[in-house]
Amino acid sequence: MRNTIPTPHARRAFTGPSLRGVLQELVSDLQRRHADTGMPLPQITFDVAADHGLPGDAEVVRNLLEGWLADAVRAAAGSAAMARSAEVVITSVAYADRLEIEIADTGPAVAGRQVAGDMVAGRLRTVAEQALLERLQATVRLDDCPEGGVALTLCVPMQATKRAAA
Repeated sequence: MRNTIPTPHARRAFTGPSLRGVLQELVSDLQRRHADTGMPLPQITFDVAADHGLPGDAEVVRNLLEGWLADAVRAAAGSAAMARSAEVVITSVAYADRLEIEIADTGPAVAGRQVAGDMVAGRLRTVAEQALLERLQATVRLDDCPEGGVALTLCVPMQATKRAAA
């Protein structure tokens, strides 16, 4: 995990829950749930700036990320032998016009997950996921990773983030 110290301006401007803190909670929850299964978790790494907050309705976004992170862990783990070398990487990047949160795994490629327009990571979008995406005017993109696996990217326009937070 990369430690980034926010600038004084970022500390003043930040008012919502920390994306990094929420991700740490989600990973801890996954570790607790998998402790008794005998199935090792893939290596989970995140590179998220300290000043990145959850966009919009924080609890709904948290639930959305929780589902997608669980999907990535399942895809990367595949089997106990595969899980030992599997990895899930979570990153976030703030651009002038959008915030992107990416969950990349070393599981099967997009084609191997039977992805269709109304599916995310091989499963149907839930009503909550679709409602959040519409409310935030956000998009989800799935791409094959060059090293194998899939990168799921949630892209939230900055104006929608500011509107939802107000």
